[in-house]
Amino acid sequence: MKITQIFKIYWPDNGGGIAKVMESIADALPECEHQMLVCQSSRHKKSANDTYKGIAVRRSRQMFEFASTPVSFQFLRDVREKTEDADFVICHFPYPMADLAVLLGLCGGRLVVWWHCGFEKYAGLAPFYGLLARHTLKKAKLILVSSKGNLKSSGLLWQYRKKCRVIPFCVSDAYVQRGRAFAAACRQGKEICGNGQGGRQCRSSPDSAAGMVCILFIGRLVWYKGCDVLLRSFAKMKQKNCRLVLVGSGPLEKELKCLAASLKLKRVVFKGILSEEEKIRQIEACDFLVLPSISKAEAFAIVQLEAMAFGKPVINTALQSGVPYVSIHKQTGITVKPGSVRELAKAMDELAANEALRFAYGENALQRVQKYFTRQAMAKKYRRIFSQQNTVEKEKK
Repeated sequence: MKITQIFKIYWPDNGGGIAKVMESIADALPECEHQMLVCQSSRHKKSANDTYKGIAVRRSRQMFEFASTPVSFQFLRDVREKTEDADFVICHFPYPMADLAVLLGLCGGRLVVWWHCGFEKYAGLAPFYGLLARHTLKKAKLILVSSKGNLKSSGLLWQYRKKCRVIPFCVSDAYVQRGRAFAAACRQGKEICGNGQGGRQCRSSPDSAAGMVCILFIGRLVWYKGCDVLLRSFAKMKQKNCRLVLVGSGPLEKELKCLAASLKLKRVVFKGILSEEEKIRQIEACDFLVLPSISKAEAFAIVQLEAMAFGKPVINTALQSGVPYVSIHKQTGITVKPGSVRELAKAMDELAANEALRFAYGENALQRVQKYFTRQAMAKKYRRIFSQQNTVEKEKK
């Protein structure tokens, strides 16, 4: 079976969470032939064929970028050529160029839409893009969502609910195995544990300051991540033995650094883009993760799973998406009102002051990942869904 996935960008360019999902599908179904069809990250790069971690990638030259969307006529030509022999074409939504390809009848194979979020960021194009999106959803054989929350919160998607199937995202085997070993070592006292007072929560980094509680954010510095709310909440915290580390970059980086300076925050560190290994070390070194997202454009946030896999509690927000489904309020962390500086500061204070609570939430988080969010669990769902679709197609013939 051949699976071709379509989106605007892919690794090693900054593909974000959607690129992780694309990679996880290829990892979960090694028996299939896979291909990624995306655009180059810059208009100065020519079209090229390459591989990434053994998976074929076609990168189409873009003409220009509009509303965070690479525009490329070559992409349309490549969709027509590269999907002719595909059994399934997975279109990662939203990406208007992919919807245009569907409208023009360029997609071969059976169309599967992976609905990651709505198209709030294309608000100015909503009247036009809404028509494209409806056409794509109508044409799709299947629509995949990461949680029921994403389905129920979208009026447009709800109209096509009979086509929808829920497949939660997963963390890689490497994260699960390393996280399990890390948590076990913490329990056995083989790592530097606690906050300098003999506690149990593990900290293993030379960057960890003795006696400091390390709060971690990982993600792109874009509007819907709510990093401005995070900085203002950090400034309001009563617990002063805390350090905030932000991993990632984006268009708001300069603005956020200026905000941190204006708030006179001395214990805030912007790490920028890190390698996967360096990111893992930051997760190991932190006491808890904060995901302060303010819009349902944050549909799931795999970074929650990555932190939970290492036994780290999570503070997230009560979005109408899959975010609060991943880390459960008062079980694996704390969920607060989106955009509320007061609630976020209070939640960070609560975890910073209570190491036993952090440890309890962290243990629950680790167990939740290992039970529901492994590659094996996700692969089983994909195989069942694709098999059922194949059966339906055969019966129609």
